[in-house]
This record gives sequence, structure tokens and C-alpha cells, in this order.
Amino acid sequence: MRTVLLWFTLLIGSLLIAIRPVIAGEVHVAVASNFATTLAGLSPLFEQTSGHSLTVSAASSGKLYAQIRHGAPFDVLLSADEDKPSRLAEQFPETAQTRMTYAIGKLALWHPKHSVYSLTDLVDLLALDNSTDIIAVANPRLAPYGLATQHTLAALSITPKHTVMGENISQTYRFIESGNARLGFIALSQAIAADLPDTQYFQIPETYHPPIRQDAILTPKGVSNPAAQAFLHFLTTPEAQARIRQQGYDTPND
Repeated sequence: MRTVLLWFTLLIGSLLIAIRPVIAGEVHVAVASNFATTLAGLSPLFEQTSGHSLTVSAASSGKLYAQIRHGAPFDVLLSADEDKPSRLAEQFPETAQTRMTYAIGKLALWHPKHSVYSLTDLVDLLALDNSTDIIAVANPRLAPYGLATQHTLAALSITPKHTVMGENISQTYRFIESGNARLGFIALSQAIAADLPDTQYFQIPETYHPPIRQDAILTPKGVSNPAAQAFLHFLTTPEAQARIRQQGYDTPND
């Protein structure tokens, strides 16, 4: 009897091993550079709970959008804005129902050599007529955080004399980190991911710019991929949303 039971157990185990690769799927996610670190922390949880595997490609939202339009084999786009997913939904109507907001970004001003920020400090730093500081900003035409920066400067009636412009918020961060800019605007999530001292950065009040809604959408390829559908659902779970908030974002239900 024990021999029969052992044989049956081994048989069931072999069948499960054989079936698992058929059940498990692969998801290729195109992620905006500002969310790449957060996604790296979420990936193991998704893979462990779903059995699916995740492949990630990070770049600016604009580049990823262009690649998807030209047939890049992505299943999901995690954009840093609403615009690119909205355009994909128009161009590929079968994807429209999958569009959702997965995070709401926050803007920060980083000045590595400064301490103890206030809004007055922010105005003083950026509005001095004789200021020679180089300020790093993201391109407002390409980067949602750059557009938020543009709105913030306009709200404060500030026109910086010297700027260096990054293609995306990651490049902007590197300008400041390398010393090529003495201060600049970054995503709050970058400050948290890098564990920057909280005396070096100031969170910009959200009243100074429109919400930085970061939308996700399945691509035409992803619509027929159950693993991609499972990934989008995963982003809405309490566990995933809690981790997203820990990394410096708001979530749609906040």
C-alpha cells in the first residue's frame, strides 16, 4: 500500500511540474524610468503570488510609446503620464478598457548642499536675480515631471537663468548627482529610493501643478496574455498599493 501511495504521490508531483510551465506565463513590462525602482521591488511579490515571470524594460514614456507603436513586444505600458496610454487606447481600441491609474507622482526639489527647506527657501533659491546656479529640469514636452516643474515655476513667477534639461526625470537626477547642476527638480520617489537625507529635498505642494497621474494600459499583444491581465490586477491589490505609497507616490484611492 505504501509503495502504491508513494508511486501515486510521485506521479502527481511529476504532473504538476509538467503542467506548471503551461499555466505560468511571461509578462514584458515597459516602465517609465521614474517607476523602475518601485517596480523592481514589486516584481518578486508578483512572481511569487502569481507564478508568472516578469521582464522589465525602462525608458522615458515617450520612447516606450513610440516603440509600442512600431511593434515592440511589450505586454504592458506603465507610463509616467495619462497621455501616452490615452493615445494607445485611441489607436488600438481593443486596449481601451484596460487603461487605469496605478500611481500619482509627487515632485520634489533636491539641493544636496542645502538644509532645512521651506517654500520661502525655494523661492529664494530660484528667484535671485544674480543667481548663477544651474538648475536641472526635465523636458516638459517629453517628461510629465518636467511639465509639473514648468507649472510650479510659473505658479511661483520664477524664470531660472541657467538650466540643464534632462530627457527624463532619471537623467535630471543624474545631472544633480554628478554636480553638473547644483539643484533641480526630481520625483519624490527618487529621493526615497536613494535614501536622501530629508534635509536635502523639499516636496513641492501639489497645489502648484496638476496631478501627475501615471496610467497603465495593456498593449495589443498584452490584451490576449492572461499573465499581463494578472499583472494589472496585481497593481490594484492592497499589498501592491501599500508598497507604491511607501515609495513616494499617492494611489488612486487615497
